[in-house]
Amino acid sequence: MFFYQKGWLWVSLYFMTSLVVLFLFDTPKNPEIELNASDYHYYLDLINGPHTDETEERLKNEASHISDAQVALRKVYDDYYDGHISEQELHDSIPELEKVIAHEQGFKVIFDQYMYVRENTDNRYYLATNGWDGLLSTEQLDFGLLLLLLLLVAPVFCAEYTVDMYALHLTLRKGTREHALVKMLLVFVVVVIISILSIMMRYQFYEMKYGLNHKDYPLQSLSYYGTSLKDLSLFSTFLWSTGLKIVGHLVFAMFIMLFSIWTKKYALTLFSSTVIILLPYYLFTLDSSKYLLPGPLGFMLATGYFRGSEYERNPITDQFDLIYKEVPVMTLFILLFINFLIGIIFWRLILHHHTNAWNTRRRRHQLQMLTTRLLLCITVISLSACDAPDKVDKEYDVFNSISRHSFENDSYRFYIDETDVENIRPVFEDRETGEIRNLIRSPFSSLTSVENFIYGNGPFVYYIKMDYDKSGFYQQTNRLSLIEVDTTTFDEKVIYEQNANMARDSFLGLHTRDKADSAGITSFFVDNKNLYFVVDDNQIRRINRLTGKTDKLIQASYSSNIAYDGRYIYYLNEAYQINKYDTQTEREVTIPDIITTQFFLTDHQLFYINRQDHYHIYAMDLSNSNIQKVVRKPAWSIICDDDYIYYESRADNERYQINRNLLIDE
Repeated sequence: MFFYQKGWLWVSLYFMTSLVVLFLFDTPKNPEIELNASDYHYYLDLINGPHTDETEERLKNEASHISDAQVALRKVYDDYYDGHISEQELHDSIPELEKVIAHEQGFKVIFDQYMYVRENTDNRYYLATNGWDGLLSTEQLDFGLLLLLLLLVAPVFCAEYTVDMYALHLTLRKGTREHALVKMLLVFVVVVIISILSIMMRYQFYEMKYGLNHKDYPLQSLSYYGTSLKDLSLFSTFLWSTGLKIVGHLVFAMFIMLFSIWTKKYALTLFSSTVIILLPYYLFTLDSSKYLLPGPLGFMLATGYFRGSEYERNPITDQFDLIYKEVPVMTLFILLFINFLIGIIFWRLILHHHTNAWNTRRRRHQLQMLTTRLLLCITVISLSACDAPDKVDKEYDVFNSISRHSFENDSYRFYIDETDVENIRPVFEDRETGEIRNLIRSPFSSLTSVENFIYGNGPFVYYIKMDYDKSGFYQQTNRLSLIEVDTTTFDEKVIYEQNANMARDSFLGLHTRDKADSAGITSFFVDNKNLYFVVDDNQIRRINRLTGKTDKLIQASYSSNIAYDGRYIYYLNEAYQINKYDTQTEREVTIPDIITTQFFLTDHQLFYINRQDHYHIYAMDLSNSNIQKVVRKPAWSIICDDDYIYYESRADNERYQINRNLLIDE
């Protein structure tokens, strides 16, 4: 098993690949905790453990304190720019208010946890959940381990038929019964050891990366098990799931050995063994169904035996639809007993098949041994396709979040057509002929929608597509895809894809905007290596295309006014100043002498509404930082194209335009 079938190679490759995949592609179930780790743990240290009246009072006071500080900070800046207070009074007031607001993002995370815990304070405690969620709150098959067991166990008996040794073994006085017994015992030992090592590897990984503290806290402290009726701690659940997974792997090994002596062929053995796992894994729409079947699948997953019943409100009937049914403890023990009987039956069949039968005809085998050099890095290879080819020395078109609905290049003008509220879609206009056509050529089904913002750069235009799953009347977001369109050929390519299932996962730690939830991504832009998402709390998240690693890059204040020129990100801070963040060096500076409520970036100039000069519009030359006044009328907002500056007047709320080529004062 370990030498002639290269077992050591496959085992080593499995563990090395699993570690690499964990280190590169593991993402926390709640990214907000990691992105705001220091602030989150600041509050968690205050309320860790069970919920109390003191905890609730402390959180409510802190929420009120932060809200008041935000209002006060904005008022201080307004008073200063209006000339009501001096600069010294401004500097005296700011530090105390900023100190209060500093923990705001971490407080939002702990407050979300508070909203969950307060639903059932008896068995829900406050703790850092990402470590335990990664270890326990998953229903994902370990396909690497599944493949490893196939590679190790299938040759145990199939090798006898491949080299025509089976008939010869049966001529021995005791046949191959004892030989088969030793082989099965060896398989059991190997499967148990590999299962334990695999589980302990994951345990150590999550212990090191997130921490697995408070092992004695109730299982329901994790939202994945929030409705469970089982009285278990986190660590006892881990031990139970470990034991069930070992049982599942042993039963699966028995199936492989039985199929190998029935089919006597590698191909049929591998196919049959895989089907009994994958068919029920993907067949049932109700997730709990797979846990009610005798066989290895439910035990190989294990975590579903500890979940509680879950329901979703049906928007059509206004009734609650069952989406997961809890597996009773008695049912679990019945399934264990059935699998034990299956194991005994298979054991007897395998031994019986290896007992002397002198009238057995000698079988000839013409099937050559199938190659077993299968790569365990299929996931890595497939994900590598998500990495877009480098576009060397490529000029970037300027992106402004306030113009996220439109983009122009030399040939076309792209924009979101909102004339028909029932059919909002991205379209493009040929600048030469004026013809307007749909950007997305392929028709969408009723379970697919496109977000109403786009990003463009040169010949490429990008949009976000959301796919949905529908079970009966219930519909939920399933997948988010970022699509790149080459406007020279209008060929489409998916450059990033992410599970966005609201029932089990969340993209970027939040809900992307859909019919059920209006919170989420408000705009985005991309470069050669990363994706940048602007989310509705004015944060900018960076996602590496290859690894999927998410970072909180910037926390803007008050306004979602953000611009990007291919290297620098411009955004407003809490003092109405424009910060300039370098995505290559990860350094940022504040542009001096500009106080504004809104700005718009172009290739060569930065237009802004001057907060210190009655909201008049100014322009700063990016090459030499020279500043000049453009409009002498107060403005609410400003936007530009290649020829004109458009602004909304504060005086009459009407929209005006100015020729950019003139740039003279009105």
